[in-house]
Amino acid sequence: MKAVSEGHGQTARMINGAEAMAIGFELAGVRIAYTYPITPQAEVMETFSRSNRIVTIQGDSEYSVLAGAQGVVWAGERCAVATASQGLVLMSEVLWEVAGNRLPIVMGVFNRALKGPGWCLGAQQNDTLFMRDTGWLQFYCETAQEILDLILIGFRVAETICLPVLVAGDGFYLSHETEEVLIPDEKAAAAFVGERMRCEAPMPDPQADYGGLMPSPKYFRAYQRMHHDVRRAAAVFDSAAQEFATRFGRHYGRISPLYTEDAETVVVSAGTICGTIREVVEQRRERGECVGMVKLHAFRPFPAEALREALGNARRVIVIDRNLAPGLGGIFASEIRLALHARGVPATVYSFIAGLGGSDVPPGLIESALDYAGEQADPPDTLFLLDTGIEA
Repeated sequence: MKAVSEGHGQTARMINGAEAMAIGFELAGVRIAYTYPITPQAEVMETFSRSNRIVTIQGDSEYSVLAGAQGVVWAGERCAVATASQGLVLMSEVLWEVAGNRLPIVMGVFNRALKGPGWCLGAQQNDTLFMRDTGWLQFYCETAQEILDLILIGFRVAETICLPVLVAGDGFYLSHETEEVLIPDEKAAAAFVGERMRCEAPMPDPQADYGGLMPSPKYFRAYQRMHHDVRRAAAVFDSAAQEFATRFGRHYGRISPLYTEDAETVVVSAGTICGTIREVVEQRRERGECVGMVKLHAFRPFPAEALREALGNARRVIVIDRNLAPGLGGIFASEIRLALHARGVPATVYSFIAGLGGSDVPPGLIESALDYAGEQADPPDTLFLLDTGIEA
């Protein structure tokens, strides 16, 4: 399709999320990519291979991909890494090391269900959420446009705060579906991302080699510092997102609230489900119902204060998770429940599980969740949204 010039020095193209991810890395000034194929990420790697600006290094596993990327970043270069599902889990040992060494790697992930009772290629967010305590920042996307934009913002945040970033989107729904994406001008993107900033050592004084035995007090201090810096990343994200909006006309918050000022019931989710939720909420607003929604972009740093502000007037908060912690329920729901109740927000939180393994979440399922919350004041801890109805 012929490109169409748009405002803010951008060009509109019909591309899928995998291409958008690869273009985001290239616009960020990345010139080296470590790759290993896995569905549904493989097209990102294929797009890298067609670039005449990115040198693609083929790893022999996802573990060696991230280990190799560490070397590139230690040497002062940016490196592109993308994976999914089992590949991310195979990297897990190195993820802790990357964060602990405060290396500002940005990784793209297309969420895919992990192998359990069998293989599954459909979307599910457990792969990235499994890494929630590693020290990596995590940003979730609804569209291919958000994939590209949050890759750029991710580099700004990672290199300012000296922590790695995961940019995640639902596999197949984003990686393979084509949509119109506005692609920033190369010079404008480079000016936004800026020169590669070298991060200081995790514990700069005294200087030491890395990878050896670390005394317990020093280890404790390193993680104490990481904790405070993950929290500090919230302000860094907000600042980078504001500058991005000024340059390119698209604003990103750590959350995106809609109609929450007067809403009695608010639906919260992350990823592609948000598009369906928005449609249902708009239709109910037209009928005069006081409903709203909140889309989560940032999971780490967790936007606790922003959520309390957005949800403070609601009587009911419906959280729809495309993930499951067996025995606990939805992972987003559990953290939102804690954030609200720790500050005395009285809203009843309804934890719904939907779309596991990439199963569709049509408008009817969102409608049934809203109807259920309007009728049941004392819900079970976890509810499952199925085509056959709601089950506890």
